[in-house]
Amino acid sequence: MRRSLVGLVLVLCIFAPMVENSSANTQNEIFEVNSTTRHIIHRGETIEASITVRNLADQINEISFQQTLPDNITISNLPEFYQLSEGQIRQFKFSFTCDDYAPYQTVNAVISTTSSLDSQLNVESEFALVISRQSNLQFGATGDSQFVVDPGIRTNLAVNMTNYGMFDDNVSFSIATNSNWQWGWTMNNTENLTSYEYFTINQLRYIYLWIDVPEVINSQPLFESGPRFSLVATSSLDELTTTWNFDLLMSKFRNVSIFEQDTTLSLSPDSSARTPVTISNVGNVENLVSIDLQIIDNQGNPVDGVPISDRIEYNGWIIAIFGGYEDELIQPTEVRTFEIGFQSPNNNEGEIEVRVIVTPIGAAERTKYVDLQTVILWQRELNADLISDDCSQLLPSNTCDASFRIYNDGNYQDNYLIEIVENPNFVSLSLDTASIEISKKSFVDINSLTITANDEASAFANGNVTIAISLLDSTQEPVLIKFDVVIAPEISWSVQNLVQETDAIGRFNIAMTLRNDGNAMDGIIVQLQCSHFTEMSFIPPNGAIYEDGIEYPRSFEINDINLDSNFTVRAWADIPDDQISNGTMYLNISIRSIFTPDEPIQFSTSVEYFGTKWQSDEVKTNQKTLGDYVEITTDIVKSWFWIIISILASGLIINKAMRDRNNRLENQTMIDAINSANVSEKQDDWLAKFDSKKVEPVVIESPEMASERFERTFKNRAGQVKPITAPIDEKLRDAAALVLDTHDKTIVRNEADDLLTAIDSEGISQPVSENKKLPNAQYNPNMTMRNDPRNILNDGEQIATEFTKSVPLPDEDDLDF
Repeated sequence: MRRSLVGLVLVLCIFAPMVENSSANTQNEIFEVNSTTRHIIHRGETIEASITVRNLADQINEISFQQTLPDNITISNLPEFYQLSEGQIRQFKFSFTCDDYAPYQTVNAVISTTSSLDSQLNVESEFALVISRQSNLQFGATGDSQFVVDPGIRTNLAVNMTNYGMFDDNVSFSIATNSNWQWGWTMNNTENLTSYEYFTINQLRYIYLWIDVPEVINSQPLFESGPRFSLVATSSLDELTTTWNFDLLMSKFRNVSIFEQDTTLSLSPDSSARTPVTISNVGNVENLVSIDLQIIDNQGNPVDGVPISDRIEYNGWIIAIFGGYEDELIQPTEVRTFEIGFQSPNNNEGEIEVRVIVTPIGAAERTKYVDLQTVILWQRELNADLISDDCSQLLPSNTCDASFRIYNDGNYQDNYLIEIVENPNFVSLSLDTASIEISKKSFVDINSLTITANDEASAFANGNVTIAISLLDSTQEPVLIKFDVVIAPEISWSVQNLVQETDAIGRFNIAMTLRNDGNAMDGIIVQLQCSHFTEMSFIPPNGAIYEDGIEYPRSFEINDINLDSNFTVRAWADIPDDQISNGTMYLNISIRSIFTPDEPIQFSTSVEYFGTKWQSDEVKTNQKTLGDYVEITTDIVKSWFWIIISILASGLIINKAMRDRNNRLENQTMIDAINSANVSEKQDDWLAKFDSKKVEPVVIESPEMASERFERTFKNRAGQVKPITAPIDEKLRDAAALVLDTHDKTIVRNEADDLLTAIDSEGISQPVSENKKLPNAQYNPNMTMRNDPRNILNDGEQIATEFTKSVPLPDEDDLDF
């Protein structure tokens, strides 16, 4: 009998939803009808049913209802007709009533719906009315229940139920919840997720179930919060359900987590930096944390003799906690970031490993830690630049000095090597400093480099001097400092010979031989001046430049006079013969080098002359007799032989001179072509090429701080060393914990209710994003820029014009006829 009843209940549970969800909807174009089809009714009970009609026509539709009822069933509140406007939907609610003597069975009531638009259209709605025995099941627990559970533990529950009905009942049990917690039955008669128990009249039975409480992850579930479960009992008599609701509230769970981060920090010697550590309260209750530091070795083992503290000094290192705020509560899911500060010793190598221990108060077994490593990184950086050099106009046998600056841009004092790697062969270098030690972030000026030009150095010779500066015991490329050395022209002319005479026609002749004793091929500008107004002129040599169309040139210019070569200047001037009195005529010759035109070389000579009244006596004294003329004629005849010889020799010499002259003209043409390709420069501005710009060095003062002041400032910011507190007595701690646990629970529950209300309305708080650090600024030292000296003249082979050696003037006796 019991088995048959259970089977009947299963059949009803399977097919009842299918029947109940059916509708009396017949497809047509006038109206649409939907209705509930299955209802359970007890003797003497009135239940509600409904029919929904939708007007599909495009005009007013008047509908009417007719009912066909079984025995023992009556209907009420259903209108006979109703007008529906176009597209209107109307739900009609009415009631079925069962009398007190109806048999327990299933009967059908039919309601027909017709339309005034189509009298042939009739839609029937069938209602299955199950006249059932009445059940009365009650749980032993009245109202909703709450249970405090621990995370990660299976919770077993049991509740009693009593059948107060007039009939035996086979009851099915199910669990309804919106959580994903795992649950199950501890009962014998179960199928899938449903459990069954048979109740006789007034029988009491227990229902057993279990629920797996999950771990608290990311503070969820919060303290005194949790899901609601509903135990639903369904009667097999009338399918009436009885529900018992219970809430599982999570107990206190204290925990903390440390975010993943970069655990390695690089420090410069004698510097400080901080490593951020981010923690989160992943427990379900607000809590405090304790933060401590511990020195460990490379294997992660604590170093003996170094106590755990929030500030540690070890082997010159200073480690401290900044921003821990251990006395401030951390709310669940709240994130807090504190910093571990490191002060490195003044060494160029070393490392230290520190363990950061984070302990949630009240849950020492859930202590978390992270190991940090700090390494001293020796950054060796080299930079140098030229401060000044005055070697762009170096004369032979003279010296010049060059100074340069070496920067230690590294983070520790370092040794530097200074070496001369290149110098021209026409100078010699002297450097007193071969190595030097420079403190970090500072510089040293080297002023001991001396350059001496050789005695035989040619003008305009130039070359580079290269100084290599490198780090001691380092493979880093050295820094090269280069500057130019240019030999300046040395102007020196000397007079080798000076010949002056007065000829028979009253001219004063001068022949002056000069020698270029300088170090460069030179050119000269020669000017002639006289103290009296008289005819005078130069006899320009070959290759001289003078004004065209002038019969008696008084100035000329000649270039490319070789070193150690002679050059003869010839000039004449008519001796004045119209002066009243005797006097002296001065003839001045001014010679200027093209390199130093403002430093002329002056030569002056003089000749005496007679006034007009003394000139006749002089003429008389100069008159010749007949014997004198005979003697002169004889001498001329005798001299013809040598004249012929001289003519022949002169012809050969002239022929040779013409060939040499043609060669010189070709060379001069070639030189002019080469010079025309270069940018012409004005003669008056030729000294501008030797000017050099001297830049005064600017000394940048770096900020400095005494080590004692820096240490005092660091200690003020880090705070004083916290003393190690003595351990608390176990009995005193237990008593304090008991007092805290038994504190006013009303306040705690009110706070939890406010928190739950906030969660329901605003949602669960999300962790804040991690703080972002600014990147370390890199140190970029300023470099002194300099302008390279100008290349005054190109190194090129100078083509010089050959000059013939000066010929001395003939004696007066040779021209005396």
